[in-house]
Formats: sequence, structure tokens, C-alpha cells
Amino acid sequence: MNIDILLYTAIIIATGLLFGKVAKYLRLPNVTGYLVGGLLIGPSILNLIPEESLLSLELVSAVALGFIAFSIGNEMKISYFKRVGATPIIIAIFESLFAVIITLGAVTGYFMIRGTLTMENFRFALVLSAIAAATAPAATMMVVRQYKAKGILTETLLSVVAIDDGVAIVLFGVFVALANALGPDAVNVSLFRQILLPFWEILLSLGIGAFL
Repeated sequence: MNIDILLYTAIIIATGLLFGKVAKYLRLPNVTGYLVGGLLIGPSILNLIPEESLLSLELVSAVALGFIAFSIGNEMKISYFKRVGATPIIIAIFESLFAVIITLGAVTGYFMIRGTLTMENFRFALVLSAIAAATAPAATMMVVRQYKAKGILTETLLSVVAIDDGVAIVLFGVFVALANALGPDAVNVSLFRQILLPFWEILLSLGIGAFL
């Protein structure tokens, strides 16, 4: 393994531990310290982790996100869904749709006010609104774990976060397909395939998780 990757990983871990302790001393969630520490050592301020090295750390990020997603799935219980029904699903869908609609309207309106609403800018608004549907499960999970939160609100929160990311994946596939179809070099993009593929991946993941 490249020695630089080990060095940067060690710097990130040490910074996270240090700023996590500082945040805890200030009675803030540890994740607040992680965010501040990452900002300081990143390319924008101290540049201890150069921008070109971030690509080599993608594997670390992917593994960490995988563990977080698995932890969230582990917290979701069938008994909970039997008790509350489709409430988390409805919340997640409406949350994602409202985020998409508001972002699309705001960005499109901004370009219209400036008189720069071109097809290229509208495609940009489509993709940006699809990204807005996603949530940050890592921060949510870390706060829940730190404070050992339990109860109906915590169960609903974790369920909504997990379902919301699934909805966001589907919406992103649909909106990217629309953006490609509206482009000058539009290719033959199957909208049905763009929707079906994320659904299949989500269902397959759920099946593997249930089996394990």
C-alpha cells in the first residue's frame, strides 16, 4: 500500500480523535468536532491532506459508509414496521420530493431572474435537485450512538434516513436520465432502465441483509 495513504489515514484518525474530545468537552456532538477537524486539515485551510490525495482515500470513505449503512440497517426491526405501518416510508418519500421540488424551483428561478435560463442550466438544476434529496446517515447515526438514544423517535429517524437514501438513488437515476435526454449529445437513454436498476440494487441489498 502507498505510504502516503497510510500517513493521510493516520492524520485523519488522529485529528478526529482530538477534535472529538474537544467537541465532547464543549458538550457538542462528536461529529461537530470531526467536521471542524476535517475542514482545518483539508485543502481549504492547512492543506495537510492535499486535494490530489483525496481520490486515493475513496476506498476508506466507501468502507466507512458501508459500515454506517449496515449499522443503520441493523437498527431497523421488522417489529417496528409492523407497529407503525408505512409511516416512515411516507415521511421519506415526501421529504425527498419536497427537497427536489424546492431546490429545482429555487435554482430554476435564480437562473430566470438573472436571464440565464438555458437548457444547460436547466439540466444543472435537475441534477442538483436530485442530489438535494439525499440525507447524511453518518452524522445521524453517530449522534444517535453517542447519546444512546432510544425510543419511537429514534426508530423513526433511522428508518426515514435509510429509506430516504433509497428514494434519493432512484430520483437521481431518473433526473440524470432526463438531463442526458435534454443534452445536445443526447444518447438513447432508457428512463425505465434508469429507474429499474436502482430499485433492483436496493431490493438485492435488502435481501442480502435479511439473509445475513
